[in-house]
Amino acid sequence: MTPPSPTGNWIGIVLFILLAAAGVILFGVRAVELITLLVRARRTDRTDHIEERIGSFFQVVLGQSGVLRDPVPGIAHFFTFWGFIIIQFGLLNLMLRAFGASLPLIGDSHVFAGLLDAFIIFVAIALVVFAIRRGIVRPKQLNSSLHGPLDGFIILIGIMLILITLALVEIFDYAASGGSSWSLFGAWFGPALSGAGTTTNLVLFRVFWWIHVTIFFAFLVYIPRSKHLHLMATPFNVFFRNYGLKGALPLLENIEEREDYGVSKPEQFTWKQLLDGYACTECGRCNTVCPASNTGKPLFPKEIILGVKEALFVQSDRILGEDTLWSKLGVAAGEFGETSKGKAAHHEPLVGGIITTDALWACTSCRACMEICPVSIEHVPTIVDMRRHLVMEESDFPQEVTSLFNNIERNANPWEISNDKRAEWAAGLDIPLLADNPGADVLYWVGCMGSFDERNKKVATSVAKILKAANVNFAILGPEESCTGDPARRIGNEYLYQMMAQQNIEVLNGYGLNVTDNQNSHNGHAASNGTAPKHRTIITACPHCFNTIKNEYPQLGGNYNVVHHTVFIDQLLSEEKISLPEGFDQRKLTYHDPCYIGRYNDIYDEPRRVLTVLNSNGISEMRRHRNKSFCCGGGGGRAWMEEKIGKRVNQTRVNEALSTGAEVLAAACPFCITMFDDGVKGVEVEEQLQIEDISEIVARAIEVQAAQEV
Repeated sequence: MTPPSPTGNWIGIVLFILLAAAGVILFGVRAVELITLLVRARRTDRTDHIEERIGSFFQVVLGQSGVLRDPVPGIAHFFTFWGFIIIQFGLLNLMLRAFGASLPLIGDSHVFAGLLDAFIIFVAIALVVFAIRRGIVRPKQLNSSLHGPLDGFIILIGIMLILITLALVEIFDYAASGGSSWSLFGAWFGPALSGAGTTTNLVLFRVFWWIHVTIFFAFLVYIPRSKHLHLMATPFNVFFRNYGLKGALPLLENIEEREDYGVSKPEQFTWKQLLDGYACTECGRCNTVCPASNTGKPLFPKEIILGVKEALFVQSDRILGEDTLWSKLGVAAGEFGETSKGKAAHHEPLVGGIITTDALWACTSCRACMEICPVSIEHVPTIVDMRRHLVMEESDFPQEVTSLFNNIERNANPWEISNDKRAEWAAGLDIPLLADNPGADVLYWVGCMGSFDERNKKVATSVAKILKAANVNFAILGPEESCTGDPARRIGNEYLYQMMAQQNIEVLNGYGLNVTDNQNSHNGHAASNGTAPKHRTIITACPHCFNTIKNEYPQLGGNYNVVHHTVFIDQLLSEEKISLPEGFDQRKLTYHDPCYIGRYNDIYDEPRRVLTVLNSNGISEMRRHRNKSFCCGGGGGRAWMEEKIGKRVNQTRVNEALSTGAEVLAAACPFCITMFDDGVKGVEVEEQLQIEDISEIVARAIEVQAAQEV
């Protein structure tokens, strides 16, 4: 028997064409609006690394690797995603039936029909899982101020209706065709309906076919106006993710000639930042790992991205002007499907309104949100762009930051201390200045904390002792070294950052440390001072200095070979340039991964290898470690701001260290050390937990080794 037509006659075909046209046109109008909003935004080039982008598309989009990191909802999402794709092929095949056609290869395939019904079952189970999570478990990260709680259930109910109606279409199609339209559901349930008669089954087949395709086109119109816009946007957002250096914020170019210095309006963001809002699944994973969110601060990374999206949509009529169908009909472009909050936000500013300044200042720039995001959203640059507006256009920033800016500008360091005193920590250690030893192989970049902070001077001394024990030919810049500008840049003072960066680059390039200069010198070209520079490496114990010099100075012409001190120490051990007594430190150790060498620069193994040599007991890892490490609370300029809201981030991390039973919390960052020293005092465990830089433990071990050899 020939499979029956779902529309019956030419009238049904015409009605179907009108329904399909209406759905496609309404979808297309919204899609054009969304694309036009991106076109009106600022440019950014995301066309590099094409092979990697294609690979990410297969891994993250088709393989769903991002969502699978959270197993239960991840597996459910995996089957929903692939079920959605497979069901669309089945739906297209049903639509073609109206014209007496079918898809090649799969149209009459029992294999595809069986696969389709299997995925209907899998997706139905996944929807039950999602409903339980939203209705019973209710994880707080799923809450959203942009879309009401019903929006998620509307989607779940709509998808379930598509599944149910598709199954009923198959069952009645099987019964009406006498089994010639084969499907798994039809074979299971169709024979039981044969007694109803062919005519009845045919009518029911057509009724449910119309319901099914109507729901589909309703979905097609609804999705780009709902939270599930991410179904359309995620593949593009993943493909256009940033493949530049993770540790480099976007450079604010032509800073002397610009009319604006940050972002306060939606159209001032880049198109990728706006696309982030389209792609946000509102899963809230970013909120679960954010140190500010976890300690009672008003920052929720998800709400930052959704806030930008909200501002974009409520102001879309202004941005688009008269270029939309809705404008011609007298309806605001963003009004269709707009939330009540959105309607109230038409006159509310983005920065300081939809997104509060307290939320922006709470960010530690730790990058945990970006690391966990399954759809490649870039939260931190978006936050910094809004901070730039507050700092450079509004002069609106925490009061305590004023002295930081003034001191960096006047003294080239964050304190009211003359930069002439930068090398005083090295008094009596016989450490030459680079000016006196221009042939040094290594420049030790001490950083402001190591140079001026009493606690971190001990770290600087330990690093110097290690270099001396390894007979490394090194030098320091002393007063020629200035603050790298990292805290100023993360807080939002891009102008001050660029001033400090250019000053340091001039000094470093003057000594021939630029990688290009070194390459030229090895090709027989002399440096500007007439001598061929031998030094090609900069080492530093500060992850913030490391990241800034290594990843951000190239934006301004400074390209250097920069190594973090833990990596350098690991290299010295592997090359047997230093030897340590095995099992030197028998205390129970745990290690904190600093954000700026961990998540930003993927340095995880080297510090652990060094600690393993020192301690035969190994490392007692904290629950959150490596790329899931919990920030110390000092990044993003927060080390210079008062923590007035919620629990202290540093105390939260100290308590995590205590839970391992560790006697020593080993760190590799001066900011972490300072924050944790304050943290142990805050929870009153100074006698129970010691805070030490890895270099301090190594330096003591070297001294013990030297004493044993004597």
